[in-house]
Amino acid sequence: MPGGRIDARYATDGKIEVAADAGDYIYPADVRLDTATDCLYIKASGVPAVLGGPQTWLFEYDLTTRQQTGKARVDPSALGQDCPAK
Repeated sequence: MPGGRIDARYATDGKIEVAADAGDYIYPADVRLDTATDCLYIKASGVPAVLGGPQTWLFEYDLTTRQQTGKARVDPSALGQDCPAK
């Protein structure tokens, strides 16, 4: 599919919630967990089919309330390096 998203699956009830979905041709590039706040931070980058030009988005998802609590388009040069894939 021409898009990527991050889902959170909860072990307690098996439900799946969308943590981040940046749209077509913008793919997750980095996911980090803040264990102190139980929040996921997701970076997504790509070039959308509509209104071209590269885009980078940051998402915040609260694992406790099961909802996205923030979304912002950002300048990628202001961000640090991605975490290495394991």
